[in-house]
Amino acid sequence: MKNMKAILLISIAASISACTNQMTPEGFEGYIVHRPLVLGRAGFVGSQTGPTSTGLVWRQYVVNVDMRPKNYTEEFHILSRDNLNVGFEANARIGLRAGSVRQVVEQLGEQWPEGTNSGPETLPEWYTRNVRQRYRTVIRDVVHGYDAYAIQQHTQEISAEILSRLQHTYESSPVQIESISIGNLTYPQEINDEIQRKLAAEQDLERIERERQIAEQEAEIAVTNARGRAAAQRVVNDTLTPLYVQHEMLSAFQALSRSPRATIIAAPVSDSGSAPVLLQIPQ
Repeated sequence: MKNMKAILLISIAASISACTNQMTPEGFEGYIVHRPLVLGRAGFVGSQTGPTSTGLVWRQYVVNVDMRPKNYTEEFHILSRDNLNVGFEANARIGLRAGSVRQVVEQLGEQWPEGTNSGPETLPEWYTRNVRQRYRTVIRDVVHGYDAYAIQQHTQEISAEILSRLQHTYESSPVQIESISIGNLTYPQEINDEIQRKLAAEQDLERIERERQIAEQEAEIAVTNARGRAAAQRVVNDTLTPLYVQHEMLSAFQALSRSPRATIIAAPVSDSGSAPVLLQIPQ
């Protein structure tokens, strides 16, 4: 009887020790698999979205997969369309679709065994096996279609084209490509020198264009002023008749005659009938 009780206690203890309570943290999805104690095959039994746990169950284990989008940076040194070596970084923000943990583990080869996914310093298996190479290939194909000078000027267009291609590639996959950016471009020194010369030449052209516009505006102003002076002179020529000039002169002399400092002497001139005037103003 005592032996039976001992065997029963041992069996209960073994059963309890074989039970598990697997945790899935926030931002992760858990792939739950049952592992037989002795015979049979392990098999998928379900999934769970963190933060949660399986509760105390018989030999069920969880592979936790981080579903949150993260930044993945790849460095490149490739030949541009004009056969110049260009270095740059491509930054992609990539995550996994909600509810896709089974596909990630079974189809994309997410890391087994038990426990959480790799730490932030380690690339996840699904990225290394199923995304990284395609991602790099698409970037090479797109960037290679541009000249070295044009890459820096068209980074937004290049990024948009890469993003469109990758989203099309993974549209029926658990992988979600959220954004792509190209940056930190580096060129050989001779290209850097050429870019500086090109920028300087463009600045010179802009300066010359501004000076040309200013000169044209000044010329237009000068022409307008000259036309105004010519029109004014025509008005003067048309209106200043001899009688009008004489009238203005007599008015001026009349005003001067009121001054005690001015002496006006008029003398006849025989040939023209007019009277010359001598004006004396004492110092």
